Amino acid sequence: MDFCRDSPLRAEVLMENTMAESRAHRQLKRWTSLWLREQGYLAVGIEVADPTGRFRVDVAGWTDRDAQGSALRQLGPRTVLVECKQSRGDFFRDGDCSSGLLARRDQLLRELERHDMEPTGLFSPLGDVDETLFKDVERTARRSDRDLRRVRVELTAIERRLYRGMKFAKLRRWRGASRLLIAAPVGLIACTELPIGWGLLEVPWSVLNGQVPDGIPATEVVTLKTMPAVHQVSEAVEKRLLRNIAVANSRFVGGRGAVLGTRRDLSKKISTFAQAGTG
Repeated sequence: MDFCRDSPLRAEVLMENTMAESRAHRQLKRWTSLWLREQGYLAVGIEVADPTGRFRVDVAGWTDRDAQGSALRQLGPRTVLVECKQSRGDFFRDGDCSSGLLARRDQLLRELERHDMEPTGLFSPLGDVDETLFKDVERTARRSDRDLRRVRVELTAIERRLYRGMKFAKLRRWRGASRLLIAAPVGLIACTELPIGWGLLEVPWSVLNGQVPDGIPATEVVTLKTMPAVHQVSEAVEKRLLRNIAVANSRFVGGRGAVLGTRRDLSKKISTFAQAGTG
């Protein structure tokens, strides 16, 4: 149907599309949160500040238990940050260039495999000074420094050109959680299109549109399509994320004017909660 650029009909259609996108994004966050709870995450929050405080992620989770409820005494807590993407335009910086950039990235990753090197992401672990792609620094040092630097620099540039904003790269570099996930509708993002080190959760469009019976478990509709890499994070980062989840959830308690107390008081409450969960 043709209608003029500023017609009320066009405005109504645009408003409906905007509302539909917003509704889909909210449903992605909702089902992701339910799925995390069913995976054993004790603390789950929506719109949570990452441990550095520089970004806000759609969903975050923390637990010191496995999916069966047993304490993670040796491995330590599990943490996760999830970004929800409802459209390819929200995911890629430039969709027209993505296919060529992904093809080139695949060539570089195959080059690493031929040299028996495993990429662990584009950025160094927390606290490292030198940014490196590889776990075994001594082994990589025996390779051509020039070739390795070329691969690293080009891969970094490709990732920055591929994805909208710097959140994926920064969260990967700062080790904001032990696991990083992207949640999206089924078929929206291919596994080969993910940022290095990130996993993929998929939710059917029918679920996002509300076409699902009440009370159905999230594990029956949400699929972990790609496993994320597991990163080592510091205890301070884990505690900061748990604190941020508590702060995010406190937005829904007591109204906008509620007094949450000082940071020291809040830290004591979180510490008490964490200790109680280990019992």
